Amino acid sequence: MKKLKIALIVDYRNYFAWQDAIVKDLKDSKSVEIVLKIDLDEDIKRAKNSEKKLPLLWELFLKIDSKIFKPNPNATALLDNDITLNNIPSYQITDSFIASDLDTYNLDIILNLTETNFNLKIQDAAKYGIWFLNHCDLDDINKRPYGIWEMLDQKPEVAGVLRYLKSGMSSPKTIDLTFSCKDGLSYKRNLNEILWQTHFLIKNNVELLATNEELFNKKLDSKSHIYESKAINVPLLPPSNLKILSFVLKLYKNKILQLIKSLFYFDQWALIFFNNKNANDPFNLKSYTKILPPKDRFWADPFLIKHNDKTYLFIEELIYKNKLGHLAVMEIDEQGNYTKPETILVKDYHLSYPFVFEDNGSYYMIPETSGNNDIQLYKATDFPLKWEFQQVLMKDVVAVDTTIYKENDTYWMFTNMKKHKGASKHVELFLYSSKSLYTDQWIEHPLNPIVTDIKTARPAGKLFNYNGKLYRPSQNCSNHYGYGLNISEITALNTNKFEEDLIFAIKPDWDKAINCTHSFNSAEQLYISDIKIKRKRF
Repeated sequence: MKKLKIALIVDYRNYFAWQDAIVKDLKDSKSVEIVLKIDLDEDIKRAKNSEKKLPLLWELFLKIDSKIFKPNPNATALLDNDITLNNIPSYQITDSFIASDLDTYNLDIILNLTETNFNLKIQDAAKYGIWFLNHCDLDDINKRPYGIWEMLDQKPEVAGVLRYLKSGMSSPKTIDLTFSCKDGLSYKRNLNEILWQTHFLIKNNVELLATNEELFNKKLDSKSHIYESKAINVPLLPPSNLKILSFVLKLYKNKILQLIKSLFYFDQWALIFFNNKNANDPFNLKSYTKILPPKDRFWADPFLIKHNDKTYLFIEELIYKNKLGHLAVMEIDEQGNYTKPETILVKDYHLSYPFVFEDNGSYYMIPETSGNNDIQLYKATDFPLKWEFQQVLMKDVVAVDTTIYKENDTYWMFTNMKKHKGASKHVELFLYSSKSLYTDQWIEHPLNPIVTDIKTARPAGKLFNYNGKLYRPSQNCSNHYGYGLNISEITALNTNKFEEDLIFAIKPDWDKAINCTHSFNSAEQLYISDIKIKRKRF
């Protein structure tokens, strides 16, 4: 396989940890060769990054935020690029630059890791043009500093976008994008997460281009219309003193109100149940009946299994004083009457999401075991109470809410993964396949991660058929973890393709006491979901 030749545009004075992670990913890749390090002439830097005096309160806000919040790892930690980019030839661009100056390097991609964009036709020097990152929604925000305007304007998520510009194009087009959850309290944490999350876009797309250009071009066709009319430059517009003052006062007011409410109310995960015997709309959660656990615990991640004319409800149960979740099962009837939960699996790390399924006459369970950095498979030896460990399906992974779907003779594994300590486990959905359930050699889908959106990535229950179509429940974690629920129709699922269309977006807006709903499962006409509800302490 021929390696892609890449040139990097870096600023040796402002070389950050998130940029260094990108460079190290590329250096470690078997698909890439970094052949050139490009630096900009000082006159170009000054012209494109003219210094403006920042509003006083914005400067003060930055200092206080940096003192209080210290994300680890810190994406904006300053590093020495000579350590990572030693022995790579350097080239300095001046105003007299012409694309043919770089012909000898036979470049495929020029990757700009700085905030400096310029009009020197540098994209003409590489086959696939110049690639660069923006860290905001170019429709709703489209201004810097990245990470603050989502907080000030009360947006639920922060966007990260990989775009490119090549010879013959009048404006950039989108290659890929991702979304992280907005941190409403800290600008430093907010920026940190989107920087770490976005840095994956480079490696994922470079490797796809190198290994399967046809698939890369198909992906490009599906994304390139996004933000296609937006200019290459994102203007720097620091928030005014008035904007910062208004935000801080509102923040303190909300925190004080939350503190007062917490004296009388607490949040608890609970269940909601629905018998769809009259073939009503099962996606209208307003019609569901609440199942409230005792106040010393919560119940979440429910799964229903019908077996021998009985329906079993598998849950995550967390008793607050124990601090770790375990798995339990109860029996539930068509009226929603249920038995006392019986514990079926306990570990010295947190357990959740008891994904129970039937295969070839046996029942299996894949619980979430991210606390142990693996994906485990269990088999029922005396259903539903006794389960025996079978094997580790994947090791050394932080994977959550693993969900299996079997079609013909292929097992499809959907799982959200956290690939970097600074990234989120809610954002990237990965897909694997195997002809056998009993294996630790799952085949990675070439489009992985197949979803990079905090609003739709994380699984929320088993895939199901409804009116002849295949659907996947997913979580919307954009406002906060478990905020909402989605139902998407899977329109393509094979070894080279995955596509889904959002059909329903369910938000917790039917009851003022409910602020989350994040799973959806069923067994015949019985349906189950979970909610986070405010309950009185006394």
